[in-house]
Amino acid sequence: MKRELPDLNKFERVVFKRKNTLDRLLSFSLRLIPAREVALLLGTNRTGLKFLPPDKWDRGILYKFNGKGLNGVFLKYFGDLVAKSKGLSPVRLYRETPLGDKKETDGIISFVLRNHQDFYKKGIKILIIDTLPDVSHPDDLTADEETCSTTSILSYNGEQFKPLPDLKIDMAIVKQFKSKNFLSAYVPDFGAIVFNTVNDDLLQKNNHAFIHEHQLKKRLNRLISAIEMASIAHIGFARGRSAAHIIWRKEKRLRKTAVLLKNKEIELNAQKAYLKAVGAVNETQLNMTAVTITDGVYAFLDMAGSAILRKKIKNPLDYFFILNLCHQIAANNATRYACRIDNFIGDSVFLQNASPFDSQTVQFPMGPHERIMLVVLAVASIFNDIHLLKTGRHDMDRAGRVRKIMAEARADIHFRAGMEMGTALIGPLGSQERRIVTAIGKAVNTASRLESTGVPDGIHISEAVMVLLKEARITRQTKIARRCLGGTPHDLNNNSISREGCFFDCYRTRFGIRGDLIEQRQNVSYKEFSKNISYVIKCIPGA
Repeated sequence: MKRELPDLNKFERVVFKRKNTLDRLLSFSLRLIPAREVALLLGTNRTGLKFLPPDKWDRGILYKFNGKGLNGVFLKYFGDLVAKSKGLSPVRLYRETPLGDKKETDGIISFVLRNHQDFYKKGIKILIIDTLPDVSHPDDLTADEETCSTTSILSYNGEQFKPLPDLKIDMAIVKQFKSKNFLSAYVPDFGAIVFNTVNDDLLQKNNHAFIHEHQLKKRLNRLISAIEMASIAHIGFARGRSAAHIIWRKEKRLRKTAVLLKNKEIELNAQKAYLKAVGAVNETQLNMTAVTITDGVYAFLDMAGSAILRKKIKNPLDYFFILNLCHQIAANNATRYACRIDNFIGDSVFLQNASPFDSQTVQFPMGPHERIMLVVLAVASIFNDIHLLKTGRHDMDRAGRVRKIMAEARADIHFRAGMEMGTALIGPLGSQERRIVTAIGKAVNTASRLESTGVPDGIHISEAVMVLLKEARITRQTKIARRCLGGTPHDLNNNSISREGCFFDCYRTRFGIRGDLIEQRQNVSYKEFSKNISYVIKCIPGA
């Protein structure tokens, strides 16, 4: 089989500079896909006009031919007349039933022209019938097969071959052109291109797979590109209303596509932010070299009295329903406050804000004060949302199922939190089959111990974190924290100030905390852990 392919770049230069665009497409296609004949069908209606909107097509007219040898020369000049005289053109897309209803006609060509919209939306498809019924022995054909025959068909979308439902083909065309196989593709805003009896080597199969699949795909992909170029170049011959209508059709498609892409971008960005918040990592992070960082902030949240709660809630499904809602609340708030859930560990949540997971779209670095503020805001928001959940006021449980479960169990839901900032090692950890990117180190251990010695609905912090929080302020430099507290993108790009000031003042306003906000604790200890001085931040109003 001939390996060299015709030059697509040369075709592009020629097709946009010279006339006879469709003739050049046929010539290029015949060199690309060696076949006995190749033809173009014009999609139109009874007017026979070109450049009609595809949804007005009701027929396909055999428009141009090309082929090999003397037969090809004859078809090139007289093929359309022969097809018309033999009743092969036009190819009707629909027929009327005796009751006056419109019904789709059989045949691969009518199928291609009818499905132009689907093909256009999903990219040009190529349809292949690699084996047609043998018409050299007409006595072997049944009465039904004399007029039409059902055959299997493959579609190719630029990447892979897929079987389509069996289609009926017009045997009159097969007999006239003595076809052994058939290949067809939609030509946008024009009609279709069809190949009769492609080189046997190219479509040769072994166990239902093409032997020369790689070579076949290369040629089909180049054909798709040539069709796209030629269809655009051919539009240059449209004039007046037809030209304006084509431009408007494409403009509508582009506008619709732009809106869809924009919405998809928003959706994907939200999904990426959420996945990142719940611990998802990209391939680069999964293969990263472990690093030591000094300004990460780590927090552990754990359900207080979970063992007792599990005993009081008789139905395991109810317990998991509550716990999953609490974890979902944690994930949502992690996304909201630019934090990340490292892991869910039973009824515990490991939350962090660390530089290896900062968004690549943020052009300004976060300082230690802002990281601490964001984690405090995330944890406090989680606690407040869980409070709404157990009192039947959260949107995630409009039916109040959690409140009913807790009332029947005569129990309550409370979480503790511990938070620390400092040095930790961050990198991929786990087995070959399952690996996460996590943080390990003294600051992580301290955060866990602070949680264990904490109080319900409070954030237990070290003295060092308390010093930083007292210094912390919401300013134009802490852009993410400002945005989370209500600063708009407009505020961030000019001199107006929104939600600016001492962090604890903003925190009180945000969560409606009155009275003492900070409780000092002394001599807390847990196993090998101990702290002479530590602090608890109040999270729930009136608690």
